Amino acid sequence: MKLLVTPNNDKQGIYDSTVALCNALHEHGARVIMMNSDRDIYKGCCDISGDSINELTRLCDAVIAIGGDGTILRSATIAAVCDKPILGLNQGRLGFMAGLETGELELISRLFTKEYEIQRRMMLDVSVRLHGKCRYRNIALNDVVLSRGAMSHIMDFNIMHNSDACLCYRADGIIISTPTGSTAYSLSAGGPVVDPSVKSILLTPVCPHSLCNRSIIFSSDSCLDIEPNITYDNKLYLTIDGDGIFQVDKGCTIHIKRSKLNAKFIIIKQNSFSRVFTEKMLH
Repeated sequence: MKLLVTPNNDKQGIYDSTVALCNALHEHGARVIMMNSDRDIYKGCCDISGDSINELTRLCDAVIAIGGDGTILRSATIAAVCDKPILGLNQGRLGFMAGLETGELELISRLFTKEYEIQRRMMLDVSVRLHGKCRYRNIALNDVVLSRGAMSHIMDFNIMHNSDACLCYRADGIIISTPTGSTAYSLSAGGPVVDPSVKSILLTPVCPHSLCNRSIIFSSDSCLDIEPNITYDNKLYLTIDGDGIFQVDKGCTIHIKRSKLNAKFIIIKQNSFSRVFTEKMLH
């Protein structure tokens, strides 16, 4: 079995955890794949290396990401594009996406005895269009965030649901998230927590200028078109999964729907979502 290991080297204690993981994988006869930059840090741990994360992901049987949710999120998106499963090892604080804690490496043996399940997480297809032409396109596992610039005024957002006029928000921004992303920025903005097994699309306004605006949960087969009212003295930015920023120009429409891709998470411990949420958020 060839396993791509992607550690977040900025995390405290990550070196010892990564070496311990690689040793455990080698004990089960696995070949460890790493980026060249990681191979130079973890000397003796790596069997195959390269400079292209996409090529290495296509080469592996599964990805193991070590870090916090951000690390797992980035690796999961690449893994989804290459149709590979991912196992997250939590070296961060919350670790909602992690299948194991780094102190539970004895359970890694279940990866080789196939004592695990694959949980498919829905993703979002996002495109920005101007006069019918696509200006930008990406996929999101967590969320799509539309936010105004630091010096911009509060902004109006018109929402179309399946081509029908639906909502109008006056707010600092809009968050469109998957159930996986419901425990991220959307939760901080007052949105609901949704079990990842419930296929749906969440829309949550950021600091709405109203007493009655609330989040809305749409079915997973919904198509949302967001038309922001951008004026000459306002700027609007689109962020996918908290990484990378695209400036949305006046007249653009943001089109969001369920992606054909799914993130495939390896589930070794059979914990319910309610138990995970309680352990991560309430303790």
